Amino acid sequence: MLAYCAPCNRSFKGQTELDQHIRNSSIHKKQQAASLVKPATPQAREHGRPPSVIISSSSTPQIVIPAVQTAPQGVPWSVIVESEYVTVLNALSAHCHTPIELEQNGYIIHSYNSLDYANSRKCKRCNSQEKNAAGRECIFHLYKRNKWNSKRPYKCCSNGGRGCKTSPTHDFQIPLRAIKHEDFRQTPPASAEPKFLAVALDCEMAGVAGGASEAILLCVTDYFTGAVLLNRYVCPREPITQIRSSIHGISKSTLENAIRQGQALWGWEGARSELWKYIDSNTIIVGHALEHDLDALRMIHPRIVDSGILSRKAVGIHRIRWGLQTLCSELVNVEIRKNKGAIHDCLEDVLATREVVLFCTRKKEAFQAWAEAKKVEELRLEKERERIRQKKQSKNDMVTARGRGSYRTFPDSDDEGEEVLHWSDIAEDLGWPHPDTGYDPWSD
Repeated sequence: MLAYCAPCNRSFKGQTELDQHIRNSSIHKKQQAASLVKPATPQAREHGRPPSVIISSSSTPQIVIPAVQTAPQGVPWSVIVESEYVTVLNALSAHCHTPIELEQNGYIIHSYNSLDYANSRKCKRCNSQEKNAAGRECIFHLYKRNKWNSKRPYKCCSNGGRGCKTSPTHDFQIPLRAIKHEDFRQTPPASAEPKFLAVALDCEMAGVAGGASEAILLCVTDYFTGAVLLNRYVCPREPITQIRSSIHGISKSTLENAIRQGQALWGWEGARSELWKYIDSNTIIVGHALEHDLDALRMIHPRIVDSGILSRKAVGIHRIRWGLQTLCSELVNVEIRKNKGAIHDCLEDVLATREVVLFCTRKKEAFQAWAEAKKVEELRLEKERERIRQKKQSKNDMVTARGRGSYRTFPDSDDEGEEVLHWSDIAEDLGWPHPDTGYDPWSD
C-alpha cells in the first residue's frame, strides 16, 4: 500500500517507509520540535471496560496525532485540546443511537436471516408483492413513469393507468437489500491491538450493474484530531453503469488511473478490511446518513452517531431530513461545496460532519434552540401547505358538483399544467432512493 507525505510531496512504498522518513527527515524533526507533538498509537482498551473509560497512566487518552495531515486548508475546523479528549469522548458516547433507532432509520443491525425476507419478493414488471399476486395476471408498462410529463407519462402508450401489457405470469425477484445483506459482517470485537476510539466516515458512490450503489471512495478521519486515516479510491467488483461525476467529481478515468497505479482498494471487501485496521466494535463511527455508507461496506456496527438522526430527533419531525450542507451552514456557520456545480469533496464532508456532531454534542443549548426554531418553521410551512391543498380540493369539489368531472384537476389561470401527484412522486421528492439510479440525496 502506497503512503504519501504531503509536506514533502513524496510517495513511499508503505507505512514503514513513511514512518522512517518522518523520523529521519530534518523538516519533520523541526516541525515536531516546534509543536511538541509526537506520533502516537491509538490507545489500547482493556476487555470489559466501557470505551469511555481511558486506560492510561495519565488522565487523558493517547489519541494518535499523525505528523502528516492532509485536511483541507482555509476552513476553521475545530481543534480539540488534549485535556478535553475525555469530555468530548463521553459526550459523543452519550449520543450513540440505540439499536431501535438505528433500525428505524434504515440500518441493518442483525446478521442475515432468510426468514426476515419471507414473502418479500416483488414482481419486476408490475411491482406486486408475491403474497398479494396469487391468481392475478401481471399488468404492466414497458417503461418507467415520467412524472414530469402529465399528458403522456409512459413512452409505451397514452394510457396513464395500471398498465398496457399483460402476462399470465409474474417475474418475482428477491429484494436487492436481501442479496447484499448476506455479505454483512459485524465489526471485529476489541482485542489487544489498539484501535481508534472514534472516527468520522464517508463514502462516495457510483451505480453498478444490477441497480446497486457501490463505494468508489472511502474517507476516514480521527474524530479527535481530524487527522486523515484513509482517503482511498475503491474499485467496485461490478461494472460501473453510472459514475455520478456530477455529484462527487470523480471520473472513470481518475478511478481507472488509481487502479492501474495500485492505489485503489479492491471492492467493498478490500475497503472494509482496510477500515477494520483502524477500528473495532467499541469504536464510535460518526457520519451523516451513515446507513448508506455501512450498506456499501456491508458492515454491522453497534456504536453510531449520525448527524441526520440527531437533527431529526431534536426537532421531533422525523419525516423531514436535513442535508449535511444545510446543517453545516445553519449550525456551525461553515459553507461547504462552494464550487461550480456544488461538487462533493469526500474529505470536506467528513470534516463537516465531525464539526456538526461536535456542535450537537457539546453545545446542547444552542442546538436545542435551533431545533425549536426549526420545529416552529416546519409547522408553519405544513399549515401553509395544508391551506393550499384545501383550496385546491375546494376547486375540485366545485367542478365535481357542477357535473363537469370527477376526481380530476382542471387547469386554470393559477395552476396551469398541474398534475395529480402519486405517492411515488412524494416519496421521491422527500429523498427516498431514486427508482432508476438508487441514489439517495440525503446520503450526502
